[in-house]
Amino acid sequence: MVSPFSGNLQEIHLPQLEVVAGQGKASGHLDLQFADGIGWDTALDLSALDPSFWVAELPGTLAGPLRSKGQFRNEQLELNADLDLKGRLRGQPAVLQAKADGRDQQWTVSSLNIRLGDNRIQGTGSLQERLKGQLDLDLPRLGQLWPRLQGQVKGRLDLAGTLQTPQGQLALQGSQLALQDNRLQNLALTARLDQAQRATLNVKGVGIQAGDTALGTLLIDGQGTLKAQQLKLDLQGPLLKLAIALDGGLDKGNWRGRLASGTVQSGGQNWRLQQPAKIERLVDGRLNFGAHCWLSGAASLCGGDQRLMPDPRLRYQLKNFPLDSLAQWMPKDFAWRGTLNADVQLDIPAAGPSGQISIDAGGGTLRVRNNDQWLDFPYQTLKLASTLTPKRINSRLDFEGSKLGRLLLNAQIDPLAKDKPLAGDFNLSGLDISVARPFAPMVQKLNGRLNGTGRLSGSLLAPLVNGSVALEGGEVAGAELPMELHDLKVQALIAGESVQINGGWKSGSTGQGSIGGQVAWGQSLLVDVSLKGSRLPINVEPYAAVEAAPDLKISMQGERLAISGKVLVPKGTITVRELPPSTVKLSGDTVIVGQQTEEGAPPLAVAMDINVEVGQEKLSFSGFGLTANLVGRVHIGDNLDTRGELNLNDGRYRAYGQRLTIRKARLLFAGPVDQPYLDIEAIRQTDDVIAGIRLTGSAEQPTTEVFSEPAMSQEQALSYLVMGRPLSTSGEDNNMVAQAALALGVAGSSSTTGKLADNLGIKDFELDTSGTGDKTNVVASGKITEKLSLRYGVGVFEPANTIALRYLLSKRVYLEAASGVASSLDIFYKRDF
Repeated sequence: MVSPFSGNLQEIHLPQLEVVAGQGKASGHLDLQFADGIGWDTALDLSALDPSFWVAELPGTLAGPLRSKGQFRNEQLELNADLDLKGRLRGQPAVLQAKADGRDQQWTVSSLNIRLGDNRIQGTGSLQERLKGQLDLDLPRLGQLWPRLQGQVKGRLDLAGTLQTPQGQLALQGSQLALQDNRLQNLALTARLDQAQRATLNVKGVGIQAGDTALGTLLIDGQGTLKAQQLKLDLQGPLLKLAIALDGGLDKGNWRGRLASGTVQSGGQNWRLQQPAKIERLVDGRLNFGAHCWLSGAASLCGGDQRLMPDPRLRYQLKNFPLDSLAQWMPKDFAWRGTLNADVQLDIPAAGPSGQISIDAGGGTLRVRNNDQWLDFPYQTLKLASTLTPKRINSRLDFEGSKLGRLLLNAQIDPLAKDKPLAGDFNLSGLDISVARPFAPMVQKLNGRLNGTGRLSGSLLAPLVNGSVALEGGEVAGAELPMELHDLKVQALIAGESVQINGGWKSGSTGQGSIGGQVAWGQSLLVDVSLKGSRLPINVEPYAAVEAAPDLKISMQGERLAISGKVLVPKGTITVRELPPSTVKLSGDTVIVGQQTEEGAPPLAVAMDINVEVGQEKLSFSGFGLTANLVGRVHIGDNLDTRGELNLNDGRYRAYGQRLTIRKARLLFAGPVDQPYLDIEAIRQTDDVIAGIRLTGSAEQPTTEVFSEPAMSQEQALSYLVMGRPLSTSGEDNNMVAQAALALGVAGSSSTTGKLADNLGIKDFELDTSGTGDKTNVVASGKITEKLSLRYGVGVFEPANTIALRYLLSKRVYLEAASGVASSLDIFYKRDF
């Protein structure tokens, strides 16, 4: 504030006053008089005034004149004021205009005009011998007035009567009201004060919602005079029904009344107030609530005489409260059966709370729903006891269940400190991890017990744990799991925001594994874990049974996962009888509904540096007509980029109806793991002639050719390959070889024929060969429905055709009807060993 001034003890003159607040300022003059009361005369021009300097939610600028003249003398006010501000607030046009003048008990507000965006408040008023006034509210867009406020309100206030006996009527209508996460669909409010000074109040709120919880409809009805009042409150909702009545009266500044009646219905409970309870608000500020008791069946909630203000003093006892009545307030997949007893003896003076709170849930059952099936976890003890003093809160939790184990926890909290420091200890014993088996459908056997001890520190909102937790006697097994674990032991040493893990297990008769490392979760997730094993049996039914020896290091920092090390697969068997149904390679841009990552979340970056060595002893492979031993080494890098070579030794290959010997077979990896380069030769030797087929190129589109040593025509080479002899001169062999080449060539054109079959409504269409020598067939198969499949075979060297229909009765039993050289109807039971 800056201004030259002049004056004396009776008056001050500020002719060039300038007041600055933030970016705004007011300039003009101000004259003050102090003789015989206070008088003033001011004229100010406001410019660039930003209300957010005082209220952050109202940014903008206002400008305009302010004129005021008046005096306050002998406890009487005389005033003349004129305000005319215009500008923008919260991005909306804003107007604030008001004119008022008067003295003693004669006043006139000639105009009041407030506008912000589409919202308006307008009114006039006067007080002469009688009171007269009107205020109109038209607020169609409340969101323009305040952040996170929505809806519309329309209403009117009328004033009449005299200053000694005023009369008035207020009517408000609102719709689609919302503040943050709280909503109100419709609001109707009427209030009236009549000539006899009797007031009535009626409020109706429809569609009340707090967050995701629908509360229903609220009715409030009140009436009375200054000496006697009555108020009724009624809430009707899907979760809660409430009806309360109060009455009382005012006498010499003291209000004395009672809670006359009350009912509360929720979760199958019907609580009723057993007798009226006194309520009094005294002129000295005390607020008292008398003894009362609520009953619902066998449950009761009773309180003694309560002092609510000042220094609250609370005394309550809850007995036999059924916990399942809380189901509607709990997560939909969780339920709690049992009864709850509680006792509260609490004083809350200015120095801090003191007293005791005890909660006893007795014996009960915790229930969790998994895949539409409820799982029960019974417990025998659940008690919580807290002792409160102004400087310390001591709490003890005691929980015990036959399979859930026992947890003893002691905690101390300093309620005065800003961050609420925490100290304490815990002891966990006998937690049977088999309780988690229903949540892991692939696991058929899950055993082991958890035990642990430790200390608590940190703060109430950021607790820290220091201690250890150990798993003993662990077992994990399941038909769909690749490996069984037994004698599993894991110890976790917890130190604040990190845990050190050390453990090991056995698998099969000779396999052993170990895990060790550290996990931290401070500002970001940090993982540094090593995984080692020897002679670990890995079974992937029905394809593989191998032994593996991993030596891997797994680390994670932020959003980057890294896996490095080596894996040895010295021996085992890999058998591929047939590919799983509908084995189709998806394109890179395929999106599977329900499996998208969160919007905007980048995929987890994975860095890989793994060397895989196979066949140090004997790793046999059988599938797609091929039998061989796998030997080689492959390096797997980032994005499954693979470098290395696998050799198939001592192999045999079925092709063209023959069992061919593999002379050379290499899979060369120099890119994606599913796109190796093939270099394969399979031969048949007859006397001094070698005939064979050669596959080269990518696995997706290999090139196939027939060759011979010594070199000869393709027809002769194919004759040696198919029949083991050269072509005869009669022409019969030429027809047979041509028929074989044509039939087996069709078998290799699965892409084109597959599209044709799909257009005919045949799914999972396959072309293959079966039989050997003269019994070689080309077989086409596919599914007509999920349970009905069709198979058709054509003889290559013999004019014998077969058609078969198979109907699946269950997972392992099917009915098959076949017609060919002979007809049959059979029932089959299939099981893999």
